Order: sequence, then structure tokens, then C-alpha cells
Amino acid sequence: MHETFFQQLQTARPQLVPKARLQLDSVSGEPVLLYPEGVILLNATGAAILRLCDGAHSVSEMLALLSEEYGTPAEHLAADVGQYLLQLQQQCLVELQGLQIPEPGRSRHE
Repeated sequence: MHETFFQQLQTARPQLVPKARLQLDSVSGEPVLLYPEGVILLNATGAAILRLCDGAHSVSEMLALLSEEYGTPAEHLAADVGQYLLQLQQQCLVELQGLQIPEPGRSRHE
């Protein structure tokens, strides 16, 4: 992930889009992300990240909370969490409030 983009991502406030919701699967009891077109099975880390996608926490705040929860330095989590959030944003499941993402194939300077 490009360092300038990652610096901008730190102040973004991720939020699940209205069509998506985090819940426990009624059969397995495992966390899932439900949306009209499907379901994503989540591991504990993915669920922990998505629980913080409430529009109130910045990515930087999320990293601090996850660092505390998992006993891992925030800088070790940053790239993976950033990539995960960007992937969910590209799937239209998470909004990154306060972040301007250039359209694919377009320069930010156009």
C-alpha cells in the first residue's frame, strides 16, 4: 500500500454500508458479514475490525484498540488492516468516510 495513501487512511472513519450487517451465523455461531448479494464468513480478527467500523473510530483509533486487544504493536497491524478495509470498500461493503480514493486509471493530479 502506498505510504501517502496509508497516511490519509489513518484519519478515515470506516463504517459498514447500510445494506451490510455483522452478526453470528445461526448454525455455526461464527461471525459473518451479511449483505443482499451474499455472506462473508469472518475469522475473529475480521470480526474485531468490522465491529469497530461504526463511523466513530478513525483507522488510527481502530489500530490502537486492536493493538491492545491482540497484544501486537499497531504498526505491525497497520498494513493488513488497511488492506482489509480497502478491499471491503472496493466491494462496496464499507465506506471510508473522510477519504478521497481516486478512480482506477485516473491520476490524482488530473
